[in-house]
Amino acid sequence: MPRVNHCVVLILCIVLSAGAQAARYSVLVYHGANPPYNYLDGREQAGIFKDMFTRLGELTGHEFEFVPLSVARGHKSFESGEIDIEPGVNPSWRKSSRVPGIYSIDYAFSREVVLGRSEARAYKQPESFYGKVMGRVRGYRYGPFERHFGAGKIAVYDNISERELLVQLAHTRLDYIMIGDVTAAYYIASIPAYRGFKEVYEISKLPVAMRIQPKHAELKQELDQALKFMMEQGEISQIYRKYGINMLPF
Repeated sequence: MPRVNHCVVLILCIVLSAGAQAARYSVLVYHGANPPYNYLDGREQAGIFKDMFTRLGELTGHEFEFVPLSVARGHKSFESGEIDIEPGVNPSWRKSSRVPGIYSIDYAFSREVVLGRSEARAYKQPESFYGKVMGRVRGYRYGPFERHFGAGKIAVYDNISERELLVQLAHTRLDYIMIGDVTAAYYIASIPAYRGFKEVYEISKLPVAMRIQPKHAELKQELDQALKFMMEQGEISQIYRKYGINMLPF
């Protein structure tokens, strides 16, 4: 673990707080079914995002309040201005939104994959999935991969969460599912019935950032400085490792 210079931390906190008053901001999380990014530990929010925003609060002096919503409802709430921050987003996923938002610096990668059961074959091209039924979370978007959805191509079945998709894959109601590799790894390690599930195709590997309401340009600058510090100190990697995830290098 990198050695933290406490004087540097103090200076950073002073810089971030200079000219800005502490405020409370709402952070979108997707219900309790998106581990290890977000889940409920009893009645408390827990996971990667919880740990990250706890540290961001220490560095910026701001308070961050989690608002758990479905994906579709969360998108609408951001567009209406009810949500200030959506973590873990690549701009290409929200380019069709009425309020695309502004973005912090990238702080991690997200790999989206196609997951199949133990007997599934690995494929190198999307056309290999034509004629199959593939599950996805309602509201998620998969960039260029989406041109392969539709009549005579890949049949898409929408559901409310990755957790529900995994249940349906286990019960053979779906041929494949689209899911983030971090979430897939968490569930596969946690639930014995999923141990045979395997990645059969990589949809994308993209950097992610914090999506922020355009009116919060000053907050973006504060988050950029805090995230940069956390990355330099290895704190973000440490948070991911706490949940059994080795971050992909930039």
